[in-house]
Amino acid sequence: MAKKLVFIFILLIISVLGFSQSPKQDSIAQQQPLPITAKTIDSTFVTYNAYQLDSLYLNSNKVIDTLTFHASDYEVLECEKTIYSTLSNAGLAHKSMRFKHLSQVGFDMTLPAFSAYMQNESKMVSHQSVLPYSEIRYLMTTADKEQHLNVRFGRQFTPRLFISFAFNTDFSPGVFKNSKSINNYIWINAHYFSKNNRYGATAYYYRNKLEMGENGGIVNDENYISHSESDNSVISTNLTTATNFIVSSGIGFEHFFNLLSQKKTTKKEEIVPIKSDTIAQFPNDSIRPDTLFHLTDSIQIDSTLMDSLKAISHEVIQETKVRKFTLGRICHSFSYLNNKLYYNETSPSVAFYQPYDTLLNTSKTTDTTLVRAIRNTLKWNSLGYQKYYDDIPFYLYAGVSHGFYKVKHFDYLEGETVLLRNFNQLSINGGIIINLFKSTRITGQGEFITLGYQIGDFDLKGQWKQFLGTTAKNFGYATFDAEIKRQSSTWFQESYYSNHFRWENDFKAATFLIFNLKYNFKSYCIGVKQTTISNLIYFGTDARPTQFENIFSIREAYLSFYQKLWRFEFEGFASLQKSSNEEVMHLPLLMGRLKIGYAQPVFHKAATLYPSITVRYFTKYYADAYMPATRTFYLQNEVQIGNFPFIDMAIALKIKKAHIYVAYSNMFLLTGNYNSFIAPHYPMRDSRIFIGVNWRLFN
Repeated sequence: MAKKLVFIFILLIISVLGFSQSPKQDSIAQQQPLPITAKTIDSTFVTYNAYQLDSLYLNSNKVIDTLTFHASDYEVLECEKTIYSTLSNAGLAHKSMRFKHLSQVGFDMTLPAFSAYMQNESKMVSHQSVLPYSEIRYLMTTADKEQHLNVRFGRQFTPRLFISFAFNTDFSPGVFKNSKSINNYIWINAHYFSKNNRYGATAYYYRNKLEMGENGGIVNDENYISHSESDNSVISTNLTTATNFIVSSGIGFEHFFNLLSQKKTTKKEEIVPIKSDTIAQFPNDSIRPDTLFHLTDSIQIDSTLMDSLKAISHEVIQETKVRKFTLGRICHSFSYLNNKLYYNETSPSVAFYQPYDTLLNTSKTTDTTLVRAIRNTLKWNSLGYQKYYDDIPFYLYAGVSHGFYKVKHFDYLEGETVLLRNFNQLSINGGIIINLFKSTRITGQGEFITLGYQIGDFDLKGQWKQFLGTTAKNFGYATFDAEIKRQSSTWFQESYYSNHFRWENDFKAATFLIFNLKYNFKSYCIGVKQTTISNLIYFGTDARPTQFENIFSIREAYLSFYQKLWRFEFEGFASLQKSSNEEVMHLPLLMGRLKIGYAQPVFHKAATLYPSITVRYFTKYYADAYMPATRTFYLQNEVQIGNFPFIDMAIALKIKKAHIYVAYSNMFLLTGNYNSFIAPHYPMRDSRIFIGVNWRLFN
């Protein structure tokens, strides 16, 4: 074993030597993209925007990441600046180890434990490409038949119609009992603009389907740590027949109408010079055309000639100009969202459920929850026809939103509804952007629930972004974010009814005060953040919602970076965080990830070989446990995880527009240390070999 380890680490040292993306350059003021002439157009250059229409006018296009450095990043949970606690297999429930309260005020349609694997309107993009663009990603393992396929497509069908599409399927049988996952999603969106750009519309559809085995973790952690059994499929788990099934779908559209046309037409009379042959008909050549009609009393002119002169010398001219100012636009959006949640268990009397509520049905669990939403938003904003690319001098919007929501709990096997609730909610919202002196950007936005469900909740955000230095000597920029939010309990925290859990709560609204100060220079970022919370609602050690009726805070210092040195590339992040009350909030003190890559041209520079290594680490802490029956993570004080380096190695080969790679995951297990838990009672997946290909197509 020792010789094997020495050989592997020598191979790593030899192969890990370089980097490949130029760091982005900041500017003292955000610049509009330079116009591209016809001779410099790259037909394979692909950008994208968020699907919302306003983003096409307010934000610069983002460029699709085609770097070999990121080609082998096959796991969705590893694409963010955090580490996730998850459940021994891809596609299962997960929770970020880095504190971030993502929930917005208003009715909650999110499913936090599965958010990374689910698509919705906020994650959709619209591809912009000269040629039709397609991308195919495929990944498989050599042992357990795990497979992942992702297809994306974008095309401009007419000069004013763009359509984008994505399909994804993940199949992972898992190595532990009852840990299989089958996740699929599909989304499509289109946007259209009228010929004069006065009217624009976009529409979307998405559907997520997740099927997951739930094993409740292994019964005895020592059975895995000791590695007395090399076949993980025979290790006992808490649940063997439980499954979660989720279908989340949505459809909607958004459209706008500019109140004024882009151009205005004015009419005016102008005196046109009279032709010389016409002037010759006058007896006195000294009479000027512009005084001719004032002299008719002294000069006798034929009436027919008089009419002819008037027609010739006076002409009404129409002049068209582009408006400097507009009255903004009216926008309307509509959405229909539908979440279907099913939890099945053919053995509800097993010991795993006994500490919780008394069973209603001891023979089988068939809990079902349906959540439906209809939302309409009407707003005005100050946008017109011009696109500003992040440097709009002034932007203002205000609107009103109404939502109707329905929550239904029932037993689909018995066909019995056990709880049905309807909610109405009306809120007002607004925002502003101001750019000053080409170096200061101030933004603010807010939402306030004025009628119906959760009345009185609000969310106010503000940001000051200051560019430092000059255009010639740029020193990056500093950003200060502040947010204050009042948030009532969600429908799920208030009332729930199932075979295993039932509760009725009357919580106080929680209050959040967040300050975040960071400095960015090129591809480096360093910052500090503080979140102060009053009346936090969380899931306690009994796996039920509870409230801490006091104030506490979470402080964090963090950094992220990207650097290219010769052929080397380095990318990583680190977070140091501490809660002032560790009885209600458990966080790892330190966590981080580092990736190192090296680019080596081969085959006379016709291809590039790219070895890389990625290391993730977090200190020991009492990570939250997972409850399959409610799909939530909850507080526990019995098991610590962490202090284990998760190391992945990959070798990628770039040939034209294709990337082919081989990856070896969790290779630190080769040392014989199997204390690699990523959640309480859930080990990280064993070492395995992945083979993948990413291929971009243009036609």
